[in-house]
Amino acid sequence: MEIAERDDLADQVARALTMAGFGVHQDINRPAVARSVLVWADPAEGSEGGVFVEWLIGPSLTQALAESAQKDELRSSSAFQYFSFVTERMHATLIAILGSAGFHAVDADDDMSPFLIRVKS
Repeated sequence: MEIAERDDLADQVARALTMAGFGVHQDINRPAVARSVLVWADPAEGSEGGVFVEWLIGPSLTQALAESAQKDELRSSSAFQYFSFVTERMHATLIAILGSAGFHAVDADDDMSPFLIRVKS
């Protein structure tokens, strides 16, 4: 898939998620200001590239996770349990919503980002 095709697919995905009521951001270079859903086209060739979707948690929960990690209490913290619950369900929900909108959305199977979604044309 060429870069222009990926960009077009990313735009289509963003429109579909916006229609569903999500706040969608497409600037991968500014994830700190993004909320809700980040959609982007990675121009890399081969299996590394493609169109990706990721649920983004709010800054207050990010801060709570960081504080738990600093205290070495991450896995037992309520913030971690809340983060896990939300991200797991939003991951599945986004895949289902994208599928209902006609996209082929799957888990990206990325060890570095376990809740990353790959959208194929």
